[in-house]
Amino acid sequence: MSVWLLSIEALDPLGQPETLRFATGEYRDPAAHRWIPRIQQPGLYRAGFFAGDLINVSRSGYGDTVLINADGGINWLAGYATDGREAVLSNADGGTVTEVFTGTVSRVSFDGRLVRVRLRDPVELLQQPHPNNRYAGDNVLPDGLEGTGDDIAGTLKPRVYGEVRNAAPTLVNSAKLIYQVSDQACTVTAVYDNGVALDYDGEYVDLDELEGTPPDPGQWQDWEPPNGKWRRINGYIRLGDSPAGQITVDADAPLAGAGDVLEQIAIEAGAAVGDVSALNTRGAIRLWVTNETTTAELLDQIVTSVGGWWRIDSSNTVQAGLLAEPGAAVLTLHDHQIISISRDATGAGSNGLPVHRVTWRCDRIETTQTDLSGAVSESRKSRLAKQYRETEASDSAVLDRHPLASEISVDSRLASRSAGQQAATDVLTLLSPRRDSLSVEARVLDAASLAIGDTVRVVTPRLGYDNGRDLLVTVRTLNAERNRLTLNLWG
Repeated sequence: MSVWLLSIEALDPLGQPETLRFATGEYRDPAAHRWIPRIQQPGLYRAGFFAGDLINVSRSGYGDTVLINADGGINWLAGYATDGREAVLSNADGGTVTEVFTGTVSRVSFDGRLVRVRLRDPVELLQQPHPNNRYAGDNVLPDGLEGTGDDIAGTLKPRVYGEVRNAAPTLVNSAKLIYQVSDQACTVTAVYDNGVALDYDGEYVDLDELEGTPPDPGQWQDWEPPNGKWRRINGYIRLGDSPAGQITVDADAPLAGAGDVLEQIAIEAGAAVGDVSALNTRGAIRLWVTNETTTAELLDQIVTSVGGWWRIDSSNTVQAGLLAEPGAAVLTLHDHQIISISRDATGAGSNGLPVHRVTWRCDRIETTQTDLSGAVSESRKSRLAKQYRETEASDSAVLDRHPLASEISVDSRLASRSAGQQAATDVLTLLSPRRDSLSVEARVLDAASLAIGDTVRVVTPRLGYDNGRDLLVTVRTLNAERNRLTLNLWG
């Protein structure tokens, strides 16, 4: 007979660390730890990944583990500090203990004769506002790099991840014409005034020189904006003369690959990160943060841009990769092991059918412009009028077989049109065949160790899977109370 186990790291009333251990029944621990048989309901827990519009799946979730306290025997728990600390739910069957959920405690509440332990969704850590900086507004003009109380005080400092093109930087010192495009290290590669490239006048050695030494002002011409010069240091630039119109810049951060940027952002938020290097095969991305957003939203933008996915695993580590065909099956579910099975779709399109066309919008610029200097070339005017350039991949054979086949369009942060074309082609190859979306309920002991991203082979005559079909695990929902595991499968 299997037993459910819940361990919680806590601080006792004196501030000393202690591991609390509860079970659904009597459990003899090989390590001689005492497990208190108080669990009435182990709970319902869900784990999933985010893959944009390519696969419609739910993110991870959480539930309550309910403890019995009819006799007041665990009233002492009220004096323990558990919030924000690790909790592990495991299943013990014979000599085998399988860890099925790891999270942190959100709160412990006393409800009559019951005590409810609510676990915090691991994704919550990344659904908070991403760590950022704001302008102090304490300039004493003509000095300072933080703006004043009358202009940018309290606003978010911009930040470049990967690349940025034609971005309108923040004026941080109006007296000295100093602008900032990023509060982290980056290299400004070009500065434009109403679309006209200004001349580069060199690198500053430090911020003191930035404030103390202006660039060469350049020369005026009657029919053009001033041919002013600019200098740079990290994410700052300084102009040598007042601009005639909109100032925009191009800049590159030290890390530009999609995987490298995702890792940087996750680490900034305090998360551990696994191997996300597969995302780098898509190339550089352009991500410019100027407004408050959550870390999860930034990670969503990256994986959506490259045709990928991300999730937090049972060890609270961010994992990410490119969406791909199901791999080698780690488990086979036969018909007699399946409690229930249903198929929701036979394709990845919004209508549940295969996809016949994929459009990838990429090569993003931040500031579109139509009111430009007459000196700007026609080709550049055309480019600055549109935020994205588009690429497309299509398969007419899919449309012949499925007249109602769907289309997918993605607003991507990929930096180049060639990278966007490759992404569109790869995604079409993946989504144009039949792709089944299933929900399968199975016994926990059959599949308790399955992880998100694993491949399962389903063998059953009910959906024509007599010879088996390999499918990717996209959502894993554990109903520990009923000893049931529901898998959402795709492939």
